[in-house]
Amino acid sequence: MRNHLHIVSLVSAASLSHLSAQAVLDPTVVTADAIVPLDEESEPAPAVTVSAEDLENTVASDLNDIFQKTPAVTVNGGRAQAQQIFVNGLESNLSNVSVDGATQGNLFHHTGNVFVEPELLKQVSVSPGAGNALQGLGALNGSVAFETKNAFDFLGEGKNFGGLSKGIYYSNGEGYKASQTLAARLGQDWGVLISGGYVDRDAYEDGNGDTVDLTDYTSQNALFKLSGRFDGGHSVDFGYEYIESETNAYDRLNISEDFLTGSGRPLGLLQRNELGRDTFTLNYGYRPETNDLVDLSVNTYYTTQSYSRETSGEEAEIDSFGFTVKNTSRWLNAHTTTYGVDFRRTESDVVSNRSGVTTEEELAYGFFVQNDWAVNELLTLSMGARYDSYDFEDVVGTSLDSSQFSPNASLALTPLEGLTLTAGYAQAYRGVGIREAFVPAARPADLDGEEAENYDFTIEYARNGFSASGTYFKQSIDNYLYPVGGSTSYGDIENEGYELAIGYRNGGFSTSLSVTDNSPEVKGYDYPDDIGMVVAGRRWMAEASYAHAGTGLTFGGNIEYREKVDEEAFGAFPAIAGKDSYTVVNAFLRWEVPQLEGLSLTANVDNLFGEQYQDHTIYTASGLASPGREFRLGGTYQF
Repeated sequence: MRNHLHIVSLVSAASLSHLSAQAVLDPTVVTADAIVPLDEESEPAPAVTVSAEDLENTVASDLNDIFQKTPAVTVNGGRAQAQQIFVNGLESNLSNVSVDGATQGNLFHHTGNVFVEPELLKQVSVSPGAGNALQGLGALNGSVAFETKNAFDFLGEGKNFGGLSKGIYYSNGEGYKASQTLAARLGQDWGVLISGGYVDRDAYEDGNGDTVDLTDYTSQNALFKLSGRFDGGHSVDFGYEYIESETNAYDRLNISEDFLTGSGRPLGLLQRNELGRDTFTLNYGYRPETNDLVDLSVNTYYTTQSYSRETSGEEAEIDSFGFTVKNTSRWLNAHTTTYGVDFRRTESDVVSNRSGVTTEEELAYGFFVQNDWAVNELLTLSMGARYDSYDFEDVVGTSLDSSQFSPNASLALTPLEGLTLTAGYAQAYRGVGIREAFVPAARPADLDGEEAENYDFTIEYARNGFSASGTYFKQSIDNYLYPVGGSTSYGDIENEGYELAIGYRNGGFSTSLSVTDNSPEVKGYDYPDDIGMVVAGRRWMAEASYAHAGTGLTFGGNIEYREKVDEEAFGAFPAIAGKDSYTVVNAFLRWEVPQLEGLSLTANVDNLFGEQYQDHTIYTASGLASPGREFRLGGTYQF
């Protein structure tokens, strides 16, 4: 069902640029390169939890690796094609998830929905909780924004050609990954990037040494970007990214065969499953040096997410076209105001044995403004609002319209050098629309949208290499619409939690310790966790690393301890029977070979002591066991 003709309308929409989601308080950035924000005055300083060196040291191969050291983010284990992201215990389908500004939808609650190639990522920004007006449409639980690299990330001053060659060997689920990236200048102002990669892995073994059946897979990816940087403050980027993964599976990719047969549930057919994404983006930016009132950026995209079953012919596809136009004005030496509009049209097409051939369509647009006021050296105020409107037509032709105004405000106080106290309040709204593609249903004609409310308070201190921070949040999502079964309301989600962290950095040595906990629940709902949220144990994380400049060696590791969760089996879901505690130790060694500039060799071991465990996700006992000990050997040559 993929239809790339939409690229014609994409290319014809002129003057377009990238929009990065922006948080009101405390965003987390997972970055592959040193990024300088386009507007350092209006964007909050990011808390970098995974730097360029961290991503290289981790040799990230999936979502779990990307967020391995991000306390607020957890990724369920098992096969790569079923990995789902949870931010403070709430699934990413409650956040505004985007890749290069292209919004990602929810295909099926038994598969993954976010398809990215870590090798191509420039940065990942995570902003937990409803925040400021720049987080975009439907950001009930904040935003998760992935951004890919472009040619100029490989081409320094006076460099006309470059690239990156990489190969990785995996011991657990024996296999390999190979990728090649090439970048070149086209004249004075233009650069082009072409990248491709391939992964082939066998089924992995769990901590007990038992093979977890049907976890073998292959995947391939490609990225093309044409970028221009011009005098006068103009920039343009056109990109196309393709990712596809194939694996053999029964109907539910995140549920074990033993659990299904043991509980009397049907397995479905064992067949080839394909999941993937195609994304076209066109971006334009204009920031003249002589006019503080103009900092224009426009992002437009067309993206397709797809899930298909080869034998049964069932498939689901989400097509989304959208754009965001925003401008930032700086005035009176104290105010930075960002304002604009965003629009999205999404269509879900499904062929399934359950519902037949169905189509759903959603139109959404929003107007937003955010103003930051530096009152003095001690105090900064931020206030903003969004107005969002949704027009939705379900599978039987029922039309539902919904709209709402959402304000936000925050205050940042710096009473002492290095110490910042921040308090914020925000609302966010998501109207009735497409919730899950593969299991569509008719909606009640009087169905209302979802409203989020978020309070948080943060203390941060950083001086002389020492850092400490603490965040407390309390949030609610009123009228939570269950993704399946007609999106009827299951009540209100309430969530409360905290994150504490301390760290120290001196020269090549760095270390940190953090703890995070949250407790989402729906009042009056019988299951302790379910689709959309997870009750996980308190998470402790410690890490340390040392980089020796003389030899080019960097080594270190991290430890994660997850406390147990007491639950009682309930009704038809015996899988809800508590979650065991576990401890996982990971280590790495990276050598930047001095004798050959650009060459680096890596050795990683995950789950060093072969812990038998399952990540704390919904219905833990029904899921796939997490991988046991895994060695990864890699080589990278950047030229």
